Amino acid sequence: MVMYDGQVLDEAYANGGSAGRAQLLASATKGFTGMVGAIGASEGLYALDEVVSQRALTEWKTSPLKSQITFRHLLTMSSGLKELNDLSGWNEYLSAEAINTPGDVFIYSGDPNIYGLALERRLGGESVTTYFDRKLFQPLSITSLRWGTNFADGHPQLSGGAYITARDWAKFGEFVRLTIEGRWTGPQILSRAEFDQVLRGSRAHPAYGFYWWLKEPVPSSLAATIDANNKNQFTRQIKPIIEEPSVPGDFVMLAGAYGQRLYVIPSRKLTVIRHAPANTPEEQFKDAEFLRRLLKP
Repeated sequence: MVMYDGQVLDEAYANGGSAGRAQLLASATKGFTGMVGAIGASEGLYALDEVVSQRALTEWKTSPLKSQITFRHLLTMSSGLKELNDLSGWNEYLSAEAINTPGDVFIYSGDPNIYGLALERRLGGESVTTYFDRKLFQPLSITSLRWGTNFADGHPQLSGGAYITARDWAKFGEFVRLTIEGRWTGPQILSRAEFDQVLRGSRAHPAYGFYWWLKEPVPSSLAATIDANNKNQFTRQIKPIIEEPSVPGDFVMLAGAYGQRLYVIPSRKLTVIRHAPANTPEEQFKDAEFLRRLLKP
């Protein structure tokens, strides 16, 4: 689905897809979580640079490293916690091993779900999914989203469990595009200052914001460190886009397994959605090649 300045230029479905079919976003789900992270700060539930052990994950107060983890660290995958997989619930993340000083190293892991636990505790009774719906999905008239891969404890998989239609995902993309352009006229979802935090890289990964991928230069030495800690993710995923001259500098992206993509390019007035079956080989789709064709003069 390709939108130019708010108008659909092309929309096509195959492999069982349709306008009404909600597709698993996998890790692209994180984009919603990152935006809610900024919304929570905008509302005063916490400060981005507040340590989460202060008023949320109090179990970490006595840990030399985990007591230093802030909400910003969780939202930028720089918590310093060891990568964790196959957990049955949010509370299991509390025992995660701290292996780096918070803020120093980017590790692509379960930080969105740890953030979810911290948010839940700050909400004081309201569920995280209700908060997402009330503060983000309802204002954008997103109605198709569902959480399809929850933990055994009933919590949503904030790092990869959302399903949504292409048209509803495009509403989110258009909100981001128009806010960047300063032309958003819809409901006030969060302040511009907090919105800008979402699309700002960190010291640990300049090309990664609050779970959004950015076209920002990354020094080669830092890129090597990121690759070493993340199965060459930088070289495989974002480096080809950063080095592609046809892609404007204001390009931002959400990316999920099997080629799920949301591209937003404000300078070209573009919002682009790609859904793909959940058995598509990863190597079958190349972002840089697609973007070259999309942006060809």
